[in-house]
Amino acid sequence: MNLLKQILKLLIPILIVSNLSSCKSKNNNPDVSDIDVKLTIKRFDKDLFKLKKDPDLEKFKMEYKDFLSLYSNKVIGLGDINTPDYIDYLNKFLYDSIISEVSQQVFAVYPDMAGKEVELTEAFKHLKYYFPDLRIPQFYTQISGFNQSIVVAKDIIGISLDKYLGEKCEFYSRLRTPMYARKNMIPKRITQDVILAYGLTEFPFRPKKDDLISNMIYQGKIRYFMEKLMPDLPAADVMKYTDEELAWCEENKALIWGYIIEQKHLFNTEYRTIIKYINDGPFTPGMPEESPSRTGIWMGLQIVKEFMKKNEDYSLEKLMKENDYGMILRASAFQP
Repeated sequence: MNLLKQILKLLIPILIVSNLSSCKSKNNNPDVSDIDVKLTIKRFDKDLFKLKKDPDLEKFKMEYKDFLSLYSNKVIGLGDINTPDYIDYLNKFLYDSIISEVSQQVFAVYPDMAGKEVELTEAFKHLKYYFPDLRIPQFYTQISGFNQSIVVAKDIIGISLDKYLGEKCEFYSRLRTPMYARKNMIPKRITQDVILAYGLTEFPFRPKKDDLISNMIYQGKIRYFMEKLMPDLPAADVMKYTDEELAWCEENKALIWGYIIEQKHLFNTEYRTIIKYINDGPFTPGMPEESPSRTGIWMGLQIVKEFMKKNEDYSLEKLMKENDYGMILRASAFQP
């Protein structure tokens, strides 16, 4: 019995080390705890609507000089903020009955942005891990009048909170927003939409040939970038799929690939052909109605993953700068 106890004493530390090693191998996420990222989200939306009570436009311009011009020109279309009658145009927007109603709902759903600041800080710590030289943008919340969800400019990101009020939001019903779009107009999508928009802007599409496969792999590359910056994001959420939609893709990978090949679409350059595999919708046109939309992007992501497995010399930075999508396809040796 004493001999057995001695053997167990020797084995227990070995088992603990083995288990720790096993856990580490399952989680290859980089340690970003020591990366210093100071990220804040400025409540431009709240301060803008305070002008209704305290119409000090010049003070507001000073506070938001880096963002107001972008917002006025590119988001709500009011034009130059320095025109003499600009305040009149702005007041028409602020006092619009629908916009006023929207603003109240935005402030109710988003009393603060503390949770999103935490999520974005973690994501941009990962950005600094992989891309140390990239700058962290300043974030602003906005009410866009249901225009762009995320606006990206140099060192600036605007988040349209009126585009994330929940799939049952009455405004989306009034606007007749399709249900497939509404299901992603929810608070949990904000951070990944920011990363998606940032990736698309920072690493623009510059293919050697603008065909379907290049679009598929480019869009897949952007989702791979998102996975690296948000390593705890579930696989279904990366594609904004339900678990059932992701399962359908995994079970029908060969069907999706075979259909694209059979239709001779892989190297097709027609815009209408490309968008049916890339754009959002109730399902992918030409495939069963049980299929989710954007199956081309999902396939592109699988190709990128295969490529990165087979080419360990490719860092994330090198991948994001690579524009030879034909080479990525060949080097991936992708077989569904």
